[in-house]
This record gives sequence, C-alpha cells and structure tokens, in this order.
Amino acid sequence: MTRPIRIVYVTSSDYKQRENQIFEAQYRIDGRPAGELFTFDIRSVQIKEVLEVDIALMVHQEVIQAYRQVKEPCIVEHAGLIFDGFESYPGGLTKPMWNVLKERFLEETRSGGRRSTARAVIAYCDGQSVRTFVGETTGVIADTVRGSREFYWDTVFVPDTSHSEAKGKTYAEIADDPKLGLEFKVTQLSQSSRAMVKFLEYRSKCSPPLWPRL
Repeated sequence: MTRPIRIVYVTSSDYKQRENQIFEAQYRIDGRPAGELFTFDIRSVQIKEVLEVDIALMVHQEVIQAYRQVKEPCIVEHAGLIFDGFESYPGGLTKPMWNVLKERFLEETRSGGRRSTARAVIAYCDGQSVRTFVGETTGVIADTVRGSREFYWDTVFVPDTSHSEAKGKTYAEIADDPKLGLEFKVTQLSQSSRAMVKFLEYRSKCSPPLWPRL
C-alpha cells in the first residue's frame, strides 16, 4: 500500500486546524478518506499577514515567508468574502474588517442580503515556484449575525445548498445543528475544502523538484 503523501500546512489558527482534522478524517477522495492518501503536518508558525484585497496575492507572499521558516515545501490558506459586483472586495481585507467591526460588519458594509462568494486560496511553495488553488462557495450575507461559532464571518455567510436541513442557515448555524455539525460544512460546503482538493489533485500527480515524494 502506498504511503500517504505528507503535506506541511502552516497555520496558527485553531479553527483551521480543527476543520483540517475533519477534512482528513471524513472528506472522501476517490471513495477513500483523505487521510488515507495524505497526511497533514500542521506547523503552528507565526507569519506576518499581508494586507491585500486580492487573496491570491496575499497568500502568495505569505507562503514564501512560511517556506523560509519551515525550509520545506508547504501550503498556506486564506479565505474571505467577495461581494457580488466586485472582483475581489473585501477579499483579503475581510478578516481585519471583521476584527474591528465585529457585529457591526453588516451595518458598516451594508451587506445584509447581498449575494456574495466565499473564496479560499491555497498557496503552495516548493522552493522554486508558488502555485495557487482557488475554492469558492456562493451564497448570501445574512441580515443579522446568527450562530455561536466565533470563526470570523461564519455567523453571517449563508451558503447556497439544496439540503433541506442546511438551507437558509449560516455556516455557524450549520455547525451548531446536531443533525449537521461542522462536519457537514467541511465535507459538503466549505470553500477551503474545495481549494484543498484542487491542490491535492495537483500534488498527487507530481513530486516537488527539490524533495522526494513521501
């Protein structure tokens, strides 16, 4: 049996680490749990966040910082909201805006009821080049903050879904629902999971030029 490919994932976020654990255990790729094909080596390394509206530019710079610290091929991921009518806004600024505005985010951005896209970008640096992989989930911004999960804008983003139990609920409400849980978000809806799958498809087909396949 082929050994799982090791992925060095640089993040200091407890929330991202928890979601990654669920992805590894429950997300299925070609009918098998992702963890049978890939193993994630989480590195809680502090890197300076770059303020860019364009999330791809943001993680491109951050993964270079991460590579310089861990000194081996690694990934960095970041996500944000893109309001319909804009190419990338607020994008990479979603997190700092949320940190400052908190529950006033809806009022100050006048975004309640607005169609939006949750976009995640994974950047991979192998020491010679950087590649980026994008995952998206469409939805709408709620009129009020709903749900208890304090993971930035999870309390205001309502993903598009035909699932009767999840329809009309924010990410946070889905995580709160005992019939759905965080597992449903990660395996069925998450923009981050969609970006991760694109990266893993790429990684499974090639070995980094400077490092052996593990």
